[in-house]
Amino acid sequence: MMTEPNGNDYLSVITADDGSIVVTGDVDIGGGPVLEAALHQRGNDHRLILDLGGVSFMDSSGLRNLLTASRRAREHGADVVLRNVGPLVWRLLEITGTAEQFAVESRRA
Repeated sequence: MMTEPNGNDYLSVITADDGSIVVTGDVDIGGGPVLEAALHQRGNDHRLILDLGGVSFMDSSGLRNLLTASRRAREHGADVVLRNVGPLVWRLLEITGTAEQFAVESRRA
């Protein structure tokens, strides 16, 4: 597990038993490097699944992490799949026109 203190908030990134990367907390300028490090450690698997069900906030630095992972995966013939995408993250993807960069397995209300 990788965590980063960030005031009262934090970001936790763990690998679940099914191989998905589970992200919990704020993916912002403080927590973004934690996610970036986890994605680099993971390498270029055939299918990278990011479970974002626990993400309470994401800013442009978090979006950059997702887009970088998607670009790197495509270069290696792999996919990035987003699971449990919450409304705040979905809105960020929609307003930036980047939702189509990802396969979305599920969304939550």
